[in-house]
Amino acid sequence: MSLERDLLGAGRPTDEKVWVLVADGDPASRHVLTRVLRRSGHLDVVAAIGSQQPLHQWPLGGADVVVLVSAPHENTMDRVRLLASREARVLLIGTDWNKYRLDAAFAAGATGCLAKDLGPAGVAAAVRAVASGHTVLSPELRALYVQRPPAPSGCQADGAEELLPTLTSREQEVLRNLAEGMSTAETAARLRVSPATVKSHVSHVLTKLGARNRLEAVLLFQRSCERAAETVLGGHRSAMAG
Repeated sequence: MSLERDLLGAGRPTDEKVWVLVADGDPASRHVLTRVLRRSGHLDVVAAIGSQQPLHQWPLGGADVVVLVSAPHENTMDRVRLLASREARVLLIGTDWNKYRLDAAFAAGATGCLAKDLGPAGVAAAVRAVASGHTVLSPELRALYVQRPPAPSGCQADGAEELLPTLTSREQEVLRNLAEGMSTAETAARLRVSPATVKSHVSHVLTKLGARNRLEAVLLFQRSCERAAETVLGGHRSAMAG
């Protein structure tokens, strides 16, 4: 499996030129990242700035994606929230990830979260995916996101998976399209409904599954499909053994 497909929603990167704004407080890291992105196909960097520079000085107008690099223990969520309020697509790169920080990042409006050691090819693939309107999560962070501790009520992710059959056929269809990496607009076009209708279905899905956001719902759906496939495969093996 390619690294692009390991990134959630990165299966169909855009073929158009993507303009990127790099914001990194470390000059050396900023230089390396800028050089890597400029060497990648269909990517170009409109500017590379220090992440502590006042936001009103950031040249957001010409950027499709803002790559924001977070230093260890740095709280960048307020900055992510401000960028998202200006309809910027934010790809957040950091080192000290945990479940709480992932939740906070997506709640603030980040479009993707990456571990800083992902590698140049992974960052470029993530930028292209985010520019296409998809949410991305590097593989190790995806594993961190799925492996959650029990909630206070004792309801675990397995319980949420068991709730999937309670979704209507249309809600399952919407969730399946999102799991394929489609955006809200693409899902609406495929199902011949309005984006508002898709958002309404997603809201119902989150309520029924007890998921905190659509990313978590998609991960639960994907894991349920994987377990179903394993069950079928196990049944075939048992039949052949018999």
